[in-house]
Amino acid sequence: MHHLLFAAPIGDGRELRVSPISLDAFEANKAQTLGDDTGYFIYEFDPEAVDRGIEVLAKAASYDAAMRLIDVIAPALIRSHH
Repeated sequence: MHHLLFAAPIGDGRELRVSPISLDAFEANKAQTLGDDTGYFIYEFDPEAVDRGIEVLAKAASYDAAMRLIDVIAPALIRSHH
């Protein structure tokens, strides 16, 4: 993924990530209900199973919205792993 804004472990070797995604990943997730493939997506990624791809969870409306989301979720994820 290009322009990775955020990545944090969420258990079972998976990560929660925020970044733009490729058109292929967008189509593989059947994410058309989120609009088009532009923008910043919140998704699960398993670095040990790259061949499985990603699972898109949501889309941030803008770069500013993506950064705000990161500000909200990062502290909770950090607390849960200490």
